Amino acid sequence: MRLGNVVAHTFVQPNLYRRRGTACRAQGFIPFPLRPYRTIHAHTESLGIASLTPTYASFCLQSMKPKQFKCLRCSVAVFFLFSCAAGAALPEGTPVVLIDQNGREVKIPAKVERVATLVIPAASMVLALDQGAGRLVGIHPASRAEIVDGMLGRFFPESKKIRADVAGEGFAPNVEALLASKADLVVQWGDRGDAALSPIVKVGLPVLTLNSAGGGEIAAEWLRILGRGLTGREARGEALAEAFLATKGEIAKSVAQIPESRRPRVVYLYRRQGNAFQVAGGKTTVDSDIRLAGGINPASHLTAYASVSAEQVLAWAPDIVLLGNFDKDLKPALLFESALFASVPAVKDKRVYLYPRGGFRWDPPSQETPLAWRWLFALFHPDAPSAPLRGEIVETYRRLYGHTLNASEIGIIMRMIDNNDSLNYSKKFSH
Repeated sequence: MRLGNVVAHTFVQPNLYRRRGTACRAQGFIPFPLRPYRTIHAHTESLGIASLTPTYASFCLQSMKPKQFKCLRCSVAVFFLFSCAAGAALPEGTPVVLIDQNGREVKIPAKVERVATLVIPAASMVLALDQGAGRLVGIHPASRAEIVDGMLGRFFPESKKIRADVAGEGFAPNVEALLASKADLVVQWGDRGDAALSPIVKVGLPVLTLNSAGGGEIAAEWLRILGRGLTGREARGEALAEAFLATKGEIAKSVAQIPESRRPRVVYLYRRQGNAFQVAGGKTTVDSDIRLAGGINPASHLTAYASVSAEQVLAWAPDIVLLGNFDKDLKPALLFESALFASVPAVKDKRVYLYPRGGFRWDPPSQETPLAWRWLFALFHPDAPSAPLRGEIVETYRRLYGHTLNASEIGIIMRMIDNNDSLNYSKKFSH
């Protein structure tokens, strides 16, 4: 057992860590190994530190200067060494208690070998964390479609055989299928109502919940939490999350140099509904991504994915139109060939683009969201300096999936054929 696992529960509160952690990083070092929702274990009394209350510890930490905080890190490490020497380590096989993204304590086996996930992007994240399908025993039907229709079925052929009956409409759990899967750990949304969670809890299965609120960066926290839930993957989950957020910072820094007057108006079309469209309004991850990459969403005053008329899209006069992966008939050619949209700047200038799709769709949050941010930035600001995206994709896929992409696979991911007639797409992304 590592001391950081105990300290996170006994010494620090998550909100305090976020404040102090930011200050410490600014000084060039990371505080002792704590994270929000850090792994904790039962029987902390065996280390003789249970009497130090979180309230008192929080007061101490708030009073510390960054250098004092760094010293505490060293002191805690020394304390751990002496504790281990005294035989204070937990017995092998002791259940682990995690704090999930919704603040729930979840007791899971010391060694998790079978995972079922009802959260659609979590299946691909488990594949990325493990670089294999060995632990996945149940997934959402939409996760199966992502695997089969996307790239992960090519990388991990065995993943196409994972049972996909553990979830129904609205993420409703199929308890019988979950029990039959013999899962050690179930991953479910924690912000979709009691009906999505309580049936699993009632049958005694440990449930690690994720939260869908936030921008695309929320997926970094999913990686962290899933890494803690998967035995032996905590460090990998943390590393992937840190790289994820580093890309966000890099993009934000570049966008900060671009004046408002040079930021394009961008509309995202989610689905077509007859002569109407569903568009991404405010408080959606797509809206957050558009703003991060230096675009302006004229639909941001709308709620979630709202239906609007074609005339409303015309009135917004977007400079760029993004097409989502959720309507197979929405392709750039549809708008280029439409007389109705001929006057729209994005159509006149051929700046209509279909989102890429790789290990997961690039429009919703996933482990590939940093690539989506780079793609958006390159489209929004074609004259701004940026690293060649194809090289970034190859390196990211090697890191995530242990797979080296060939040119044909990159072309499929980037939707080179569907985007062939879009402005400078081939020129921008063929190298």
